[in-house]
Amino acid sequence: MKLKTILAILFATVIVIFSLQNSEVTDVRFVFWKLSMSRVLIILGSFSVGVIVGILVSVKKKFVNTKKY
Repeated sequence: MKLKTILAILFATVIVIFSLQNSEVTDVRFVFWKLSMSRVLIILGSFSVGVIVGILVSVKKKFVNTKKY
């Protein structure tokens, strides 16, 4: 396996373990919106959004680099 893959799996495992140990309910406030939810969902949701943004940026860079004018 590539080093990047091993590090990504290790990092994801650490995030999952960390989030499972922080399972209390907490309040989330954004502008006029307030929601009470588990920290597990907040942590894993934030991590998932970060992964998706990283993938989209990576795909965009590959697409722009392969596009010929």
